[in-house]
Amino acid sequence: MLKNDELGIQAYRELRKMIINGKLAPGQKIVQEKLASQMGISRTPLRVALHMLEAENLIEPKNKTGFKVKTIDNKEILEIFDCRIALESTAAGILAKNISPADAQKLSRFFQPYENKKGGEYDSYKKTDTQFHDFIVEKCGNKYLYKLFKQGNLITYIERIGLIRPPEFTLDDHLDIIRAILAHDPDAAEKAMKSHLIKSKEVIEERMKGENLP
Repeated sequence: MLKNDELGIQAYRELRKMIINGKLAPGQKIVQEKLASQMGISRTPLRVALHMLEAENLIEPKNKTGFKVKTIDNKEILEIFDCRIALESTAAGILAKNISPADAQKLSRFFQPYENKKGGEYDSYKKTDTQFHDFIVEKCGNKYLYKLFKQGNLITYIERIGLIRPPEFTLDDHLDIIRAILAHDPDAAEKAMKSHLIKSKEVIEERMKGENLP
């Protein structure tokens, strides 16, 4: 029989997936009794899971005893992108200097399935996009930079926010980043990553302007 902590970790993973894929929507109240019943666990491991999700800033207190799924507004998304621009641009430049042959092979294959396709494959592309950005920061070899990336929970926010621009608008950006890294050109790699992320940030800024119109 699994212990409460083990059950809590399992529940955390399941609930995290539900939040990322939108089954638990932003702002939705966490009904603990209902969730515990659905998952076949007691309230104790569920509370373990909820505290882990709160630590990741995926849920927030709704009242003294309850929680709701955290809503990420456009201002927060811009702040997240500022952090991503700083960290991921630096990581791309570092990776271009010291990428290993094995990692170069992996990097070159990331977007091959999409190069001859137009549109579609949104969910698959979204997953690849998340893995691509995490790969670059992890493999750059700067453990402190990657630690900042993980502690800031940026990969989780990337998953939650989803694609700001559709695949047909970002594929060429990704290929430019890959080409620069494989060419061992740190300046070009850093510039390509920065440009890619700034374009998405600008979409959010335009969205905010539209929301503020009378």
